[in-house]
Amino acid sequence: MKNDFLNDLRTAVNAQWAHIRTGAFWRQVLEQPVTGPLYKDLMLQVWHYSRHNSMNQAVASFVPAPEALLKFVYRHAAEELGHERMVVHDLRSIGLFDEADLTRPPLPATEALIGYLYYVSLRYGPVARLGYSFWAEGIYEHIQAPFAKICKDLQLTSKNVTFFGAHAEADEEHIKQVEDMIARFAETPEQQAQVTQVALTTLSLTGQLLEQVAARHRKDAA
Repeated sequence: MKNDFLNDLRTAVNAQWAHIRTGAFWRQVLEQPVTGPLYKDLMLQVWHYSRHNSMNQAVASFVPAPEALLKFVYRHAAEELGHERMVVHDLRSIGLFDEADLTRPPLPATEALIGYLYYVSLRYGPVARLGYSFWAEGIYEHIQAPFAKICKDLQLTSKNVTFFGAHAEADEEHIKQVEDMIARFAETPEQQAQVTQVALTTLSLTGQLLEQVAARHRKDAA
């Protein structure tokens, strides 16, 4: 039964990704030359939300949970700490970083994603937040096509893409851990529904983030 839930969750997440792939961001990246400003804007949104991931993960421990799950939360929060510095490194390595960029406010969808994750962590705790980790740790298989196009158009090498490169290698192990935590601790129908809701809501907000980045950089944008 637990494997059935993971399969259902994976199916739901894949369907959400299929919807995202029909959006303007996907088409713009795959069908038009990717510009430095678009890539920079995208990575700044990544910087905004990734610097909160360690903290909202830790906040989830305020809600009582089994000791084994809390150990995972503490360890994973520590592992996520400082990942936003990879974004700064990547942008700086291709001459697209200015310190003032970090004072720019996030896009509405980015801010909504950040706020929602704190709400989930405080209201529902670590089991529900696993829904976000489930797809976020396994994002790379879904973004291969646009990521490859970005790298080609901007002539990026492995030294320029540490966040979506070296970072990805670590997340291969993380996704196994997340799936194990879901199988062990999302036991009731209510818990499973929360995990699914969080997965789909956070992924939907991420899709909106991509659409808002695309809207800023359309040729006909003001």
